[in-house]
Amino acid sequence: MSIGSAEEVMALEMAEKLKNLECEILFDERLAPFTTFQVGGPADALALPTTEDDLVELIERCRSEALPVTVLGGGANTLVRDGGVRGVVIAFPKAFRGIEVIEEGADRVLLEARAGEKIPALVRFAAERGWAGTECLAGVPGTVGGALAMNAGTAESYIEDAVESVRWVPLDGGVPEWLPVEALHFSYRRTELPAPGVVLSVRFSLRQADAGAIREQLMRSAVQRRERQPWGVPCAGSIFKNPPGERAGVLIESAGLKGMRIGGAQVSEVHGNFMVNLGGATATDVLALIEEVKRTILEQKGIELALELNVIGEDPA
Repeated sequence: MSIGSAEEVMALEMAEKLKNLECEILFDERLAPFTTFQVGGPADALALPTTEDDLVELIERCRSEALPVTVLGGGANTLVRDGGVRGVVIAFPKAFRGIEVIEEGADRVLLEARAGEKIPALVRFAAERGWAGTECLAGVPGTVGGALAMNAGTAESYIEDAVESVRWVPLDGGVPEWLPVEALHFSYRRTELPAPGVVLSVRFSLRQADAGAIREQLMRSAVQRRERQPWGVPCAGSIFKNPPGERAGVLIESAGLKGMRIGGAQVSEVHGNFMVNLGGATATDVLALIEEVKRTILEQKGIELALELNVIGEDPA
């Protein structure tokens, strides 16, 4: 009788630890289709919960079985290494969406968006009603949960400016609860929860404004982004953080690196701080391109670029 490979044995053990859960579990599933970069190896187990109860049950099972958990969310601004991710990866490709008006006053509006809701839908919902505060997210890909994790926005305004509270589940166990904005720690392109956890929804405090003026602002922003950012090809958004007093895209362009290519990965010919998947790119291609850009900028400009892109997983054995 054949015992099977180490991978097969591991998959059987993982399946046993996660049996009888309500949410869908896919084993040894490639994560590339679940990211906007369309790059990445497999997850030991990919969990696709559709309800809060399913998610809480999943988190409790992972805690009791000592399984590592990685939250992928909508898969934007993320690069999965070619060796994939060990343990359980949680994704919300079609779940945890919805927008609800909680309170509406003469001057302020309290709006709740579920973590899986698409950012363009949130921005459009607020703009159509003349509610200001989410315009800084215009053109940002991905979901509300991902935008919160990255403290997304422009150079002048961030999502933190509109957040009122966050509903979450800690990974060390517990039930969903609300966190006031004061319990979060915001920094440049990063938001820290009090402990590792999964965000379920975000409440935004928005102000009443002129709907026509907001729509005009969003149209100008959309035109600018289409002119200055790549469209129609897989990418993950900005790769590097802007160094103090500098713009990463300008540094990369002035170094003559736009269009540089390694394998299927290319520095965008439209914007220096974007990398695109021309087809068949691997995470190894992207990471090699990142290192070449960092090396060149350090040599030419004396500036060390820091990643804004979230890299998860491990290299192939």
